[in-house]
Amino acid sequence: MIRYGSRFIFFYHARHLMRVWEYKIKKKSNSFPSVIQIQSINDCNGSCSMCPNSQIHNKTVEPMTDKLFEKIISEILNESKLTPLILLYLQNEPLMDKNIFKKIQLIKNQSKGKVHVGFLTNGSLFNEEKLKELENLKKVFISFSLDAFTKETYNKVRNGFNFENVLGNINKILDSKYDSGNVVVEFTVQKSNIFEFKDFKKFWGKRTGGLLINYLTNRSGDLSNYNDLYSPENNYSIIERFKFHILENIINFCPLPFTSFYVGKTGLRN
Repeated sequence: MIRYGSRFIFFYHARHLMRVWEYKIKKKSNSFPSVIQIQSINDCNGSCSMCPNSQIHNKTVEPMTDKLFEKIISEILNESKLTPLILLYLQNEPLMDKNIFKKIQLIKNQSKGKVHVGFLTNGSLFNEEKLKELENLKKVFISFSLDAFTKETYNKVRNGFNFENVLGNINKILDSKYDSGNVVVEFTVQKSNIFEFKDFKKFWGKRTGGLLINYLTNRSGDLSNYNDLYSPENNYSIIERFKFHILENIINFCPLPFTSFYVGKTGLRN
């Protein structure tokens, strides 16, 4: 049985659906976002084909200052009327921030454990030391961006990483005392990996706390090779196509502007 019902997956989608309900049915929108992504460092050690970050070379790499980070978290906690989901990830590799777990602990302390916290990672920098830090934090959602089922496809999609090493790091946390219900694996569907979609769901859905399935976007025009990567609808299964059409009829707008907020390393909205 594929477990889509992890707490992270449920909470993430529930927040979006709640905003759809507010806008479509109640004809109003909440003034404060419920899903907030924060870029604690503007750096990544990968050059993945579906990410525009690999095409950006004119930035000075540095982490967000502690003072600014604390200010942002304080404002979120003071202004939010709902329990927000804070993801310390935004077109970067969060584990390149040496203080990422200290930042997570700060959020948990200031919110008294009420805020849902997580991050997305390519998994290449995960190790025993980081596992111990994660175990000390206990309830933190972590999503490994894998995007492939085989090594051959992985090498096409996620350039610069070692497939076996990343798999070993994922299994390291799944085989530890850490609650696997807080661990999900991500798959961004595109032309080069769609034929592995079914096998990926079957295998990882049983092994982890859930699957985070994304569909390729052009990142507001920033992804210059989007047309080369995009998989047309006729490549999807009948069930997937049916789901698309149902959602298009029910939700005929993008809910993200009503739900999510993105904070860059300088504190400005991205």
